[in-house]
Amino acid sequence: MPRYTLSEIAARVGGEVRGDPGRPILGVQPLDSAGPDDLSFLAHPRYREAAAASRAAALIVKTGEDVTGRDLLLVDQPYTALAAVIGLFHPPTAASGTVSPLAFVDATARLGEGVTVGPFVVLGARTEVGDGAVLMAGVTLGDDVTVGPASVLYPRVVIYPGCVVGARVVIHAGAVIGSDGFGFGEESGGRAKIPQIGIVRVEDDVEIGAGTTIDRATFGATVVGRGARIDNLVQIGHNVTIGPGAVLVAQSGIAGSTRLGPGVILAGQAGVAGHLKIGAKAIVGAKSAALADVPDGAFVVGHPAVDHREWKRAQAALRRLPLLLRRLQALEAAAAAPRRPAPGTARKRGRPTRRKGGTR
Repeated sequence: MPRYTLSEIAARVGGEVRGDPGRPILGVQPLDSAGPDDLSFLAHPRYREAAAASRAAALIVKTGEDVTGRDLLLVDQPYTALAAVIGLFHPPTAASGTVSPLAFVDATARLGEGVTVGPFVVLGARTEVGDGAVLMAGVTLGDDVTVGPASVLYPRVVIYPGCVVGARVVIHAGAVIGSDGFGFGEESGGRAKIPQIGIVRVEDDVEIGAGTTIDRATFGATVVGRGARIDNLVQIGHNVTIGPGAVLVAQSGIAGSTRLGPGVILAGQAGVAGHLKIGAKAIVGAKSAALADVPDGAFVVGHPAVDHREWKRAQAALRRLPLLLRRLQALEAAAAAPRRPAPGTARKRGRPTRRKGGTR
């Protein structure tokens, strides 16, 4: 188990120690389970009480934050520092640089230096795997696939023929890259399949979650831009372009030929129709459906997705709907009721009365 002092950790994450720089740290844990040898973190002011009560040896906090009586590691970005600290105590499994005798590697495949190939991996003809890449058990790479250096493919990842994966890409278990795009033409009595003869190109430093599927292009390439982050169970259609740094959260889906600009965020279960343009740094909210182009920097929500402020106003009005209906029913009932004379204005009907000694 690695062991660091608080000052050593501060040097690794670019932070500043307030308290005992020599305090030994043996691990990292959340506030409620940290022990006296663990580093923990305060990432939101609502957890200040929990931080004060934690048994942790020290806390990662944002610069300017204070927790009385505690050793602190002050940083500008607590979550970023936390990620680095977790990496110190739980480094990724080192590549063994060996090829399992249970793997099948085509004679024309080319492996770089230090490539790890697990059992039951299948590498097709003319496949190329870059230096230091790791292919875990059951990975299948079709003919003419390229995987860049230091990429990690978890068990049962499947990459169809001709697809290209860049350097330092992480693809989690069960993901499928390059399956056929969903393309069919109307035909008498049914639908004719349109051959999908393009590829998928995943650029450098991308992470793709478990069970995600990315369709190959009809022509050309479906592209996942550099540094994109794709969660589990995401569907990306044929000829889609994902801009650099985009974030696609679980169960989101994109129909064919849509273009996502740099830094776009699709929240959980968001959907985007085909042949659209989602502008740079736009956000499509959870469970929302973008059925039209979205401008740069917009935040849209709903079905169909509209500007989030408009959606909030509509939701506020919707909550008032039962009250408004009751008021409308009351007004309709009042309008339909027979009109009665106002008090003091009623007149007797029938023959007019005679006044004594007078005329009618």
